[in-house]
Amino acid sequence: MDAVDNLIFATLMSPLQTPPGTFITSEYINQNFGAFLPLPTTPPGYFNPVFSFSLANKQTYTGCQDPSIIERAIVRHWYDINGNIIGPSQTQYNWPGPGVISDFTFAPPYHLIYSYLLENTRILQIFERVLEKYQQDEDLGITQIPLQQEVYQWIANSERLFFTDEGEGVRNIRSLIRPSYDANRRNAYYRMFGIDLAFGDISSTSGGTIPYFRARASNQQFISLFEKYLAEIWQGYINARNTSGPNTSDANNLVELAIQLQELLAARRGGRPGGGTNIYAGRNLSQEEYGSAILLSWFTFIVSANTPVVQFLNCQSSTIGERLLKIGEKVGVPAHSKCQALFEMAGPASNILTLLETGGYLNTPANVQTMLSSLNPGTLLSIDSDNMNYFLVVINNWEKATGHRIKNPEANIRGTVSIAQPKPTNGKTVVTSN
Repeated sequence: MDAVDNLIFATLMSPLQTPPGTFITSEYINQNFGAFLPLPTTPPGYFNPVFSFSLANKQTYTGCQDPSIIERAIVRHWYDINGNIIGPSQTQYNWPGPGVISDFTFAPPYHLIYSYLLENTRILQIFERVLEKYQQDEDLGITQIPLQQEVYQWIANSERLFFTDEGEGVRNIRSLIRPSYDANRRNAYYRMFGIDLAFGDISSTSGGTIPYFRARASNQQFISLFEKYLAEIWQGYINARNTSGPNTSDANNLVELAIQLQELLAARRGGRPGGGTNIYAGRNLSQEEYGSAILLSWFTFIVSANTPVVQFLNCQSSTIGERLLKIGEKVGVPAHSKCQALFEMAGPASNILTLLETGGYLNTPANVQTMLSSLNPGTLLSIDSDNMNYFLVVINNWEKATGHRIKNPEANIRGTVSIAQPKPTNGKTVVTSN
């Protein structure tokens, strides 16, 4: 269930109070939505069901004619997270279907790493230029009303929700003290992961930087520790699949690394994460994390398929990365050459770091050993196999995006990460589209 699904859910199904079945009335009424929710479905190769509205419903919702409805949904969803509201399987939603779609008891279904990886694709700067070109000129064409009403409204909503100084305080982290939204996100990424984004100003193709406050309190060692952890996970996974020969995997060592990562992340939050009402709202960087996740999810959804917006821009393709590359080329802001890998690992990386922060599962040797062997032939799919799949997706795509050799036991693990465009010998950034 992604952020757009969660916002639709918050609009249609937010509980007002007990008893069950009492909901906040939605002003948003459309013939495509009824007093029901779709059943969760389980993706191939996974165990847990996923709750998702149809592409058409998402497009209709994000293109509704009153953006204040979406604004209020963002606030309601924040309430769900901080009230530890569990998805439609909970009785308060009168939900008869199986599966828990979102459980906010210990952490939200988002992590700052999700926003960091997606923002490195340069998707925000590309769509900032799309909105600028559409609203100020006709370079991109004109939407045909009523045929492309939702496209026009999506563009208007995007500007209204994410490129103004107005908006609800729950996600608006701009002020006289911190006037730049871009700089605020970069500050948060630097504090949590000790790393910068791979690009600078929107008008720069040669690495021009955006100034932001570099906090002295930052997790400079996070990347080297995380890459070491991924390398050990890979080694344990390979050894668990060996039917002969020595098994050099060490679940206890993986637990020690997991605890170190948990302590690093928790230090920036202001203490060890835990459950309880309103805990998340009071944690350091929670508002920055939530706001950036909603922002990046909004624009990622629109290129997740050949949506009407993508069709209007005439940038259809079979992959999300190629769509963004085409749109970037069209508006003169090149997307990251490895954007497909960044898109693919953003969600799984968020799941992994959420598991690390909440502790318990990855802090138990027996759980770790079960996870490492959960994809062995003949093993039934389970939550453990879901988690192992998340690790494999991250390992494969981390190598593609950074060039770091995670799978090699003697990998050249470095203290910094380079999610950046390749550079020639003269030091100038190469603008690529592959």
